[in-house]
Amino acid sequence: MTADKNKHIQVKPGVVSIYQRERSAVWQCMFKAKDGRWRRRTTGEVDQAKAFDAALRIYYEAEVKIDNNLPINVKRFDSVADAVVQQLQEALDKGQGKASYPSYITAINVHLKPFFGKHNIDSINADLLSKFDVWRRKRAGRQLASSTITNHNTALNRIFDFAELHGWVTRATRPALVNRGVRARARPAFTREEYAKLIRKLPHWVRQARTERSRMMRELLNDYVLVLANTGIRHGTEAMNLKWRNIDWHVKDGQRYLRLHVNGKTGERTAIARHNTEDFLRRIQLRFDDLKHMSFDELIAARVDQLVFRLADGTQTANLNQTFDTLMDDTGLAVGAGGEQRRTLYSFRHMYATFQILDKVGIHELARQMGTSVAMLEEHYSKLTPELMADTFAGPRMGPRRKRSGSANEVAGKSDKTQQT
Repeated sequence: MTADKNKHIQVKPGVVSIYQRERSAVWQCMFKAKDGRWRRRTTGEVDQAKAFDAALRIYYEAEVKIDNNLPINVKRFDSVADAVVQQLQEALDKGQGKASYPSYITAINVHLKPFFGKHNIDSINADLLSKFDVWRRKRAGRQLASSTITNHNTALNRIFDFAELHGWVTRATRPALVNRGVRARARPAFTREEYAKLIRKLPHWVRQARTERSRMMRELLNDYVLVLANTGIRHGTEAMNLKWRNIDWHVKDGQRYLRLHVNGKTGERTAIARHNTEDFLRRIQLRFDDLKHMSFDELIAARVDQLVFRLADGTQTANLNQTFDTLMDDTGLAVGAGGEQRRTLYSFRHMYATFQILDKVGIHELARQMGTSVAMLEEHYSKLTPELMADTFAGPRMGPRRKRSGSANEVAGKSDKTQQT
């Protein structure tokens, strides 16, 4: 018996049929499962009689899976993950995506797909998740922070949601995701005294460069550090992708405020720079022949489509981290008093947040300025409240201080004198 292409041959009338696609000899199967949904599968057979039997087998296997709350169709993890990434990216391109979408895309492409990619989506279980935890910890060379694992879990749940929607997993077969990450430690910052020391030494350190390339690197790092410290923007994508056209003036009550429009980890946002930032940017401007003939206001108004943080020869470097490490070693500021973590360029963002909180900036306003969450600020900077803001909580002194015999301060004072003697 022969059949026309695309013509369905009934195997179980109204429930199961087989057919062939154009330019294919393999028989396909279409069936209606007891959940009421029509599904298509390949029989893998070119012989019609064998395809007939295969279609019935596929149908009855599907019935058994439904009875046992198991997914009917099989899909590889990487294909589902790619579909989710495409969905997230399309939302971002339309301006409808959330600030967290880029980090989910990164988590999927960098961590989830490399490990789970070749596995079927319905085969991911607690044992495989445990192996993934070992794999990513070994890959990172350390135990990951709780916030990082939360990001991975959220991205993984989006993939499972998509798979469940399409019938590739069921609610019952989805594994529970756990988070055994360590609480993230805040990056080391600079105290006001350390920052002042750094600023004093920077000009001399720049002049000590032995080669022209080294001088340009140090020159750029000098201004880069100052801009980071006075804006709170993130080192890396936010700062290194900043262009002159992303800078403008915001006018309020007759006062001008320098405004930076950045795009990085949490999407697009606006940051107001401290007033002296104009001086640092102007110094960068004057290194370029095609820009130095303009006033700073003219440069801003021209909306020049050039990166801000470039070397004097016009190129952008990827080695500022190494140059910063040299600066820290040369100035003796590589680590703070605790000596636990080496400072990085990201330390200036941490320092900015610390100084702003100490200067009584509201935490909600600071979160918007820095493009982060209130919860993140509270997690990392709550320790500032009792110790470093003691002057705020103690308030002004009301009259002469009363001496009390045996007070903690008095005892400590006697102890110190004894040790000095």
